[in-house]
Formats: sequence, structure tokens, C-alpha cells
Amino acid sequence: MRTWLPLVIVVALISLGLWFTESPPKQLLGKRPTQQQHNKAADLIIRDARTRHYSPEGTLAYRVDAERITFFQFARRDRADLTEPRMLFYQGKDSKWRTESRKGVAFDNGQKVVLQGDVKVTELPQPGITLRTAKIVLKPREEFAETNKVVTITDGANRTTGKGMRADLKQDKVEILSDVESSYETR
Repeated sequence: MRTWLPLVIVVALISLGLWFTESPPKQLLGKRPTQQQHNKAADLIIRDARTRHYSPEGTLAYRVDAERITFFQFARRDRADLTEPRMLFYQGKDSKWRTESRKGVAFDNGQKVVLQGDVKVTELPQPGITLRTAKIVLKPREEFAETNKVVTITDGANRTTGKGMRADLKQDKVEILSDVESSYETR
């Protein structure tokens, strides 16, 4: 019986050592994450995401595709971080506007979407106008976009640049707010 006792103690110590090294120290000490740390944790991560959004009449209003969507649910609102988002807005059965950017953030279940990093908004079908800016705020359900950054609009060889913009995508109406400069090529 004595010969087994040292072996049992060694196995128990090795098991305890492995358990200790594999377990996070905070869990061993009984500490839980703070609310702030808990709020930073993502609730859901979707890779190669494709979402569809419909109008109250049941027709496809717009779609959002992204390389990755990281969703956070907070006490008062939600947020979704978008990597390489692409949005396509429809009018009837036809796609009318396409947006692309490096990243984006959607707030309150997509009520407001902020796109950043080489934002490009293209009118479809091509050739149509193309808007480029560093950052734009979209309200997808209203099909409205605005920015206070410099915007460049091109239509073939024609080019308009200005600071600030409001765009009603339903009405195909774009308004540059200040410092407007245009160059047109005659045909």
C-alpha cells in the first residue's frame, strides 16, 4: 500500500498543475468580468454575411453584404461593426444604388449606418454618377445619405467637388452644401 501512495500523490499534483495552468487565473480567484468588460464582448460574429431587408409592402428594399459583421447588444441600443460592407438599394425590382467602403458601423438595428474609408456610392445601371467621400451616414430605410466631408461626384468626364452633401436616393437627388467646384467636358 505504501508503494502506491507516492504515485497517487504525484499524479494528483500533475493533474492539479495542469488544471491550474489551463484555467484562467480570474476564474480561479472567483472574479467575474466587470460590466464594462462584458459590454466589450461581441454577442455574435458573422463571416461572409448576406442580409436582405424588405419594405412594408414586402418588396426587397436593400441588401447588405459584408466580409464580417460583429454584433454587440447593449442595454440601450445595439451596434454592428461591418468589415468591407456593400449595400445595394432597390427601386422596384431593379437595383438603383450601390455603396462600398472599407468599414462601417450600423446602429439601432440598421436605422443608421456610418460608412468610412474610401466610400463609393454608384448609381446603377452604369454608366451613372459615382460619389466618393471619406465618410457618409446612411439611413437605409429612408434611402437618405449625408456627409460633412469632401465629396467628389463624377459622371463620365464631368466632375463636381464640394464639402458636405445630402442625397435622397429615392428621388435621385444629390445636393452639395458648400465650396462647389465643377468641370464639364463638352461633347
